[in-house]
Amino acid sequence: MPNTERTPLSDPRALPRRDMLCIDCKSFYASTEAVKHGMNPLGANIAVLSREESQGGLILAASPYSKSHYHVGLGTRKYEIRPDMNLEFVEPHMADYIHKNLEINHIYRQFTDDIHWFPYSIDESFLDVSGSHRLFGSNWDIASAIQQKVLDQTGIVTTVGMGPNMLLAKLALDNAAKEAAPWKAYWDYDQVADTVWQIPKLDAMWGIGSRYAKRLKALGIYSVYDLAHADVNLLKKRFGVMGEQLYYHAWGIDYANLERRYLVRSENKGYGNSQVLMRDYVTLGDCLTVLKETAAQVATRLRQHHVQTSVVGIGIGYANEGNKHFSAQMKLSPTNLTNELQAAVAYLFQKKWNGTPIRNVGVRCSRISKQLGLQLNLFQDQQKTVNRANLDQIIDKIQVRFGYKALMRASSLTQGGTAISRSSLVGGHQA
Repeated sequence: MPNTERTPLSDPRALPRRDMLCIDCKSFYASTEAVKHGMNPLGANIAVLSREESQGGLILAASPYSKSHYHVGLGTRKYEIRPDMNLEFVEPHMADYIHKNLEINHIYRQFTDDIHWFPYSIDESFLDVSGSHRLFGSNWDIASAIQQKVLDQTGIVTTVGMGPNMLLAKLALDNAAKEAAPWKAYWDYDQVADTVWQIPKLDAMWGIGSRYAKRLKALGIYSVYDLAHADVNLLKKRFGVMGEQLYYHAWGIDYANLERRYLVRSENKGYGNSQVLMRDYVTLGDCLTVLKETAAQVATRLRQHHVQTSVVGIGIGYANEGNKHFSAQMKLSPTNLTNELQAAVAYLFQKKWNGTPIRNVGVRCSRISKQLGLQLNLFQDQQKTVNRANLDQIIDKIQVRFGYKALMRASSLTQGGTAISRSSLVGGHQA
């Protein structure tokens, strides 16, 4: 990096510097299942398969051995697995994964305080250990101690990326620590040219998805190096504040601070449910059944949180790869009534569906507000609206106390219904 040219890294004193760890549980679901079966997580030939009864079942997680030897990974379909792989399939058990996650994060919290601990996903967490060195030693000492304690108490292998900010810790994790033992790596500002700029593809950079990568390539930016040497004013003009952030990320600079986390405002919060269907849905009746079930689930969640929605939308994925998906949304008077949300999603679907078989459905509600009362409509029978609201509340109470199957709509018993089979799942999978 030439010393004569001023860059975002020219003044080390202006750079954010904390001692960040990004910790990942290696092949978490598969490792949890391997430990349960008395296997070494790194050597087991095991994969977690969703809906094993279906040839279209998806691999949710595969052990490191399965990944490296057979290139089996997230999204692999059951029909793609060859007999010679001798892969052992296990069902997902989400309750076990949640319990294991809580156990592991309890260990993490022994090395820092809660304000400097952030669970990023079920298998990944950030820790700021800047104030922990007098008790536990250097970054490397802390990382090693965490790895050993997690392994001893849970049998799970962890990988640790370290850096002076969250971004570099995450990039060190994804691009170095996960590659080989001892499963640790540290990336610093003076290594940016040899680390961050060597990330092979734009969308392999944390924070850059396929859409951003496509838009960046349209500007002649094909690599992280190109991004770092692009015109920051042009990026800001094209992408807004996100363009400026992408530019500084390409230099390894990230000002995120665990002490100042973003709290979602109620008006920005949304509620939604989605699912991958286990067969192609080809008839209007089946499609509407599963969409209305999903809308009912979202309506229940709204009522549980005492909120209403003013915008409802659907997302539909086609079974035919040539026509991948469509989405639509509409405004409503604030509501959380099941029948109103069901009517809205049915209208949106029938308006845009072209008859192509579908395989994914989702319903999402946004523009959330607190429920201060029941919104009545002058163009509807007000007593019927009150009765429907009371009926929804009664159904909610019965289902909470006795389970979903205690009282359900008859449509769930038809061929298109999935709510009954999904009612015993955790996070969409077997508990």
